[in-house]
Amino acid sequence: MKNTTWVFGSMLAAGCMLLSVPVAAQGNFPQGMPQGMPGGMGRAPAGFPQQAGAPGFPQAGAPGKANPAAGAKPATGTNSTAKTNTAKNDKAALEAAKYQLSNHRTDLIKTTIDGYAASEDLTDPAIVRAINADIEKHMTLIPSVPLENPDLQELNKRAKDIVDQEFGVDDKKARELLNADAVKEIPLYKVGDKVVVNYNMGPKHFSVKGTLYRVGDKAITVEDKIINLVDLNDETRAKFDPQRNKYMRTQFVEKRLQMIAREKNDKLNSIYDKLKGEIFKRNETAGYIYDPQTGEWANAQMVSKNYIDRLVKEKARQPKPKTTAQTNKPDDGFDDFDDNGQSAPAADTNAGTKPDAAQTAAVIPVNDAIKLEDNAESQAKYEAVIAKAENQQKDANENYAGIDADCGYKKACWGFTIADTRYALWHEPEFPHIEPALGRDVINFPPEGLDVGIAGEPSTIDLVYVSNSLSKVVYMMKDCSRQEFIRFKDALTEQYGHAAEDKGGNSAAFTNIFTGKAQPQQIADADEIEAAQAAVKDAEKAFNKAVAELKNANDDNREALQEARDNAATALKEANAKAEEFENAVSSDNLPYVYSRIKLAKDGDGQTILPYTFNWKGQNVVGTLIFYYDKAKDKVTSLVFAKEYKK
Repeated sequence: MKNTTWVFGSMLAAGCMLLSVPVAAQGNFPQGMPQGMPGGMGRAPAGFPQQAGAPGFPQAGAPGKANPAAGAKPATGTNSTAKTNTAKNDKAALEAAKYQLSNHRTDLIKTTIDGYAASEDLTDPAIVRAINADIEKHMTLIPSVPLENPDLQELNKRAKDIVDQEFGVDDKKARELLNADAVKEIPLYKVGDKVVVNYNMGPKHFSVKGTLYRVGDKAITVEDKIINLVDLNDETRAKFDPQRNKYMRTQFVEKRLQMIAREKNDKLNSIYDKLKGEIFKRNETAGYIYDPQTGEWANAQMVSKNYIDRLVKEKARQPKPKTTAQTNKPDDGFDDFDDNGQSAPAADTNAGTKPDAAQTAAVIPVNDAIKLEDNAESQAKYEAVIAKAENQQKDANENYAGIDADCGYKKACWGFTIADTRYALWHEPEFPHIEPALGRDVINFPPEGLDVGIAGEPSTIDLVYVSNSLSKVVYMMKDCSRQEFIRFKDALTEQYGHAAEDKGGNSAAFTNIFTGKAQPQQIADADEIEAAQAAVKDAEKAFNKAVAELKNANDDNREALQEARDNAATALKEANAKAEEFENAVSSDNLPYVYSRIKLAKDGDGQTILPYTFNWKGQNVVGTLIFYYDKAKDKVTSLVFAKEYKK
């Protein structure tokens, strides 16, 4: 085990052969910004939205000619509107801490301008210069160094190089070292070796220590004791059975490679985020200000100008107050006029909420990597993508059934590029909650949930891209009761038909889990399944031969041949049981990504407990439902449903 530990600690790079390095998140920097406004809304009026003050910074008063009576409020660092929702409050606090310097600068700029706006004309250039002079006392108006815009593809390459250099072992060498470790961990004994063998016969336990004198297909001899292989557990039997030894060594290596792959991928994501964070910090240190709602950088002078422009526009939309005479005169059907003979503007009942033409043409902020222009060109692209999706769905409905007729996620179809996928979901309610990650888009559902036509309560949905092509959709569901799980499972059955394990179509396979009659399903590779089927044929031949020899037995050898026949019958029964176990086994090729999205359970000895798995096996699409059942709490946990496009 010491060698195993050393290999695992030094060989995380081997994961490349199982999980390809994901493509860097598409779009602008930085990744993981808070949610923006829902899709379809215009951009907020010019300037940054009012943010709560950041903890740890002094609160800004109103410099210059601030007028407290005008209603200008200093930043307080709290959000009173969120007090009724603890989850939202906590999330907002985390996001505020992430951008506290930028938020503090934005608040100070706004407070300064609000102080002047109460009594001064913000269109007067002299007033604007005075405002900027006050702001410059607290921060740089225009940084002296250019804004650093990172190349996300280059960042991803740098992160990969760092990971490769840190772990420093190529795939071939990794497998060689793990194979060597497997040989030490699972030895294959030979005649003459000193061994200790523990075995069971019925309820009794025995142990034999001594020299190994014979290894047969069905039994071994240690000292003067003959021990049937069927009385040994899998781990012990593998030390005497070459075929089983090969299988368990292979499993030993592959499981560790899967663990290594997940560790390396997590490390890659961590380094990638760190590199982006360093650039973010350098930009802030230089004096730039980040707006988390739009994902854009600006200098203090730009922020000031945008906010002043916003206040001027809002003031222009407000109706002029009428004189006493105007207020009391009867409505004669004629328009009111101002002192210059121009028609007075009517009151805008939607002031502050209805976007003007300039806002409508602006970028619709969703998050840092998903921005669609609200213009004719984008609308045309959206309509083209929807038409493409409808044609693809029509073709699937006409030519396929079951899970093969599933085209992906809503209007985002299999094979869509990242850009097409986002256009397809542009006007869906979950669109504002899409966040980019390495190689995938993640839909993070808010605490209050979203009505998006999905049974159950998703916490996140992964849209996974392979070579910029939508290839997987993975639903991570919240822990649920047995009844809630059954409703979710029934929805899958209604849409895709019965799972391969639910042969009778009466949900008995699912029911057996709750009654304790079912065990987690075997996970196998193609060569394991083939070996199990071949073992049945070999066992059948051996059994038939033993039966034929017993028929021709005489009194001298009848007892030995009867024992041989009984052993052959036991071996055949065991082979059939193993083959049946593999009949609908989950292919391990489909599981690494799904496994990375759940927290694998451990038993008291620290061994991984397999979750329950059910499969929908189509020609083009494979579906896997994977979960644990906590009998004590009657809860289904780590519930994941993954769809993968195979064509």
